[in-house]
Amino acid sequence: MVRAYEELAALGYLTSRCGAYSTVRRRARPPATRIGAHDGPRPAPLLDWTALATPGGRAALSDLPRPAVADGASADIIDLSRLTADPALAPHDELRRCLKSVLVRSGGAALDYGDAAGWPPLRETIAARMRVHGIAVAADEVLVTAGAQQAMDLALRLLAGPGDRVAVEAPTYGMAHALLRLHRVTLLEIPLRDDGMDLDALAAALRRRRPKLVYTMPNFHNPTGITTGQAHRERLLALCEAHRVPILEDGFEEEMKYFGPAVLPIKSMDVGGIVLYVGTFSKVVFPGLRIGWIAAPREAIVRLAAIQRASCLAGNTLAQAAAARFCAGGQFELYLRRVHRVYRRRMEAMLRGLAEELPPGVTWTRPAGGYTLWLRLPGRVADEERLCARIAREGVKVAAGRGFFARRPEAAHARLSIACVDEARIREGCRRLGRALSAADARA
Repeated sequence: MVRAYEELAALGYLTSRCGAYSTVRRRARPPATRIGAHDGPRPAPLLDWTALATPGGRAALSDLPRPAVADGASADIIDLSRLTADPALAPHDELRRCLKSVLVRSGGAALDYGDAAGWPPLRETIAARMRVHGIAVAADEVLVTAGAQQAMDLALRLLAGPGDRVAVEAPTYGMAHALLRLHRVTLLEIPLRDDGMDLDALAAALRRRRPKLVYTMPNFHNPTGITTGQAHRERLLALCEAHRVPILEDGFEEEMKYFGPAVLPIKSMDVGGIVLYVGTFSKVVFPGLRIGWIAAPREAIVRLAAIQRASCLAGNTLAQAAAARFCAGGQFELYLRRVHRVYRRRMEAMLRGLAEELPPGVTWTRPAGGYTLWLRLPGRVADEERLCARIAREGVKVAAGRGFFARRPEAAHARLSIACVDEARIREGCRRLGRALSAADARA
């Protein structure tokens, strides 16, 4: 009975005073304690959320993906669009042991608010890993973030405001477009050639348009998969040094090299301190832990950490501590060796399958690592939606090329990914892709 009175009082139906009876009060606005609690139609909302939203907020909503399945699509879909570390390969047991170890050894600290710049042992671990790739940074030149996307967001908050210009490759990572639109910056699309960003076009943009930042993915570019050469990286760095423009280098798949000699990151040559290097564990091993980082000069890291503290206080300390333990125990290196063998075979299977199954007129890139390949499809971009719908009806999902450009391109494209499909599914996917494109070619 006492608990019933307490609940009625908490809901506002009773008024109780010490030394007096409880009295019933009529609530002017009964609480909606369940979905559909209102009788009849819901009242019109008082606020127009579309009108209240900022331009960046409206742009973010428009960038939300809208799933679409073509009529007649097969139920047995082979997904060649997904770009994430394969959960079937994830080291679940090793991560569980690392989490247990962290809770036993430093549970109190790992469950408290952490340093806005990140868990110190993880910053040390990342700095050591960067030195393996030729990037000479100390732990205080590393900021841990909630994935590469947040790292890019922090860099933009520091360097570019509404109306400023940012140079990007065309095509480039689709969510980079969404983030740039959220920040209300102007995208300067620089054409991407077979050897990387068109540096003559970039030089002209640096002279005439004065971008605040140049965003580039020199290794295993998303969506094309290409890797730029040493000479290209040296010239890109020299151009930005001459114009005093920072480079945001996205090394999201730096660890995923399968073929040929390695080319060191642009950051490895950065004696002038103009490169902010973004890395992540999400595309390699732990997507759900959301751990990325920025390696940059101390003066930039201090400012980025201040922005991070103002926006979210600190990151997920427990996840960061577990990732540090995973790397320190040697499991990360063992995992990399294992998945390199798997992904190398998948990439070889994809390249063979495309060569054997695709009709003349379709061309594709030959990546040295990473997950993605870039198809140039027959016809103009106006044909792309029709082609992707036909591919879907054959039971294959691809990423349409239009989403990787800020402005409408001329040709039709599609991105393929080997990330979450085994070799047998890749071979069957290539056969289906070949059938779809051959049928489209025959109808043209």
